[in-house]
Amino acid sequence: MSVDHSHVDVSDNADKELRKLLYRFSGNVTEVRHVEDLVGALGLKADEMTIIQDSKNQNPSSQAYKVLSRWMETDKEASMDKLQQELSDFGMDTLAEEVGRIKAQQGNNRPAGTSAGLPAKRSAAGQSSLDGHQKEQLTQQQLLEENRTLRALLEELQGKTPRSRGPGAKPVVLLLNDEYGTAKGGVSTIHGQIAALLASKGAVVYSTVLRATEDDKQDAATDGVQLISPTTSERDKREPCLDWLTFDHRTRYPDLPPVDFIVGHVPITSHAARQIKEQRFPDAKLVQVTHVMPEDTSHYKSDEKVKSIGDEQRNILEDLEHADVIISVGPYLHDYYKLETGGFEPHHEFLPKPSDIFSKATFKYVDASTKVVLSIGRVKGVERLKGYDLVAKSMGEVIVALPNTKWRARGIAKEDFQESRDIIQANAGDIHFTPLEYGTQKELVKDMERASVVLMPSRAEPFGLVGLEAIAAGVPVLVSHKSGLAMFLKTDPDFDRPIVEIGDDDDEAAKTLSKRIIDILKDGPREFQAAKRLKERLLASEYWAASHTKFLESFGLKG
Repeated sequence: MSVDHSHVDVSDNADKELRKLLYRFSGNVTEVRHVEDLVGALGLKADEMTIIQDSKNQNPSSQAYKVLSRWMETDKEASMDKLQQELSDFGMDTLAEEVGRIKAQQGNNRPAGTSAGLPAKRSAAGQSSLDGHQKEQLTQQQLLEENRTLRALLEELQGKTPRSRGPGAKPVVLLLNDEYGTAKGGVSTIHGQIAALLASKGAVVYSTVLRATEDDKQDAATDGVQLISPTTSERDKREPCLDWLTFDHRTRYPDLPPVDFIVGHVPITSHAARQIKEQRFPDAKLVQVTHVMPEDTSHYKSDEKVKSIGDEQRNILEDLEHADVIISVGPYLHDYYKLETGGFEPHHEFLPKPSDIFSKATFKYVDASTKVVLSIGRVKGVERLKGYDLVAKSMGEVIVALPNTKWRARGIAKEDFQESRDIIQANAGDIHFTPLEYGTQKELVKDMERASVVLMPSRAEPFGLVGLEAIAAGVPVLVSHKSGLAMFLKTDPDFDRPIVEIGDDDDEAAKTLSKRIIDILKDGPREFQAAKRLKERLLASEYWAASHTKFLESFGLKG
């Protein structure tokens, strides 16, 4: 039976067209305060704010689309022209300009022979003002095309496909991690740095967290990054864990925004990134950032860790096989994974830039008989990996030579203190040390300000960010030659002063370390001058610039 389309009411099509444009516009609303302003600009009632409150776990773009949809339902004159005018009148000029850009693109994208005007004005009954002749021009093929477009739109809203990107659109990036902060150093510090770098160059950046402090939220806001927290229930007393991101993301993170890129950290969230891409955003590009190499580090942990090296390595390589881009932190990891992945491309080296809080610090040598040796990192379970047993043996010799020397260890949780002390005393007898819990970068800078030397004597270290931060702060530091940081420092003869040989013979390694520590403590003025010169050379070289440019190009951004 033939279908007569001559009496089809095209008001639905005008509504669909307007909804598509409003959805495109909502992607530009990236802050909750702008959502609140949008409610005011559109003259919605105060109780419409419940849209935001009821959607607090959604990102601002999703909230904005709900506000715009409610406006469209309540205002019969709703149109892109009116939206632009209302935003302009309310002082939201940047967003008003985005409306104008979308309108212009809509006009340019229309097929030849069609009107370049706006969607038909909607009447009180929701009907189009098109006349009968125009209605007759609405063919069955056009209706099918509209339905396909609306279906694609709905899939985007449900998070099934990434958003469509027009020319010049900002990339939307989802970074996966358990925290947004620097208290634990390492992966989380790199995570924050790349998130801030992407946001500074125009990307729309989201970061998952399992929990976030007020300081974390403030840091993210300062960096231009939007945090996404998991949904929770007051009756669920289970502690948040990484399984929420890897296996429970649909229920714990139901409102992830449509994205263009997903970034995981190997091995912390690399599998989660792969799972979320495959199950929710198959067209997004997967970027994996490598931080570890179990073949090096696990040998200095427990026997169980040694036995599981093969499984860890296999899991890592499986996640990397699905990556579109691989980023490795430092030259050592880059060289290692170049071999492991069979020369996979694109694979870029990323060199961290020291945080401003370290590079802008100004320390001076204080002539006092009291000296402070600072080590950073946890002890329990990784005492051999991080070289804490060597430090304990060395400090016995140091304190004999310089009795007023204090040893401070930052990174020991209160619940781990007893075991950590037992480990240290097993290697150095009844030696005293000051345990300090994990700290923020602000606390680390304060530690370094009072330190005579900072130690990083790891037996294996894929990079060694804490050593780089100490160099950037201008304090004397000793860095293991078995670290990725040492490999980087050796690329310039002006940079290699902090490197210390950590040999396979523990007694000899401890003697070498104690001698270097004593030399630095005895010749403080000269050592601090040398540290200051090294800091100046390192920062003046802008060694990080080329790697950051390559990193940004992976996301379609300019350095």
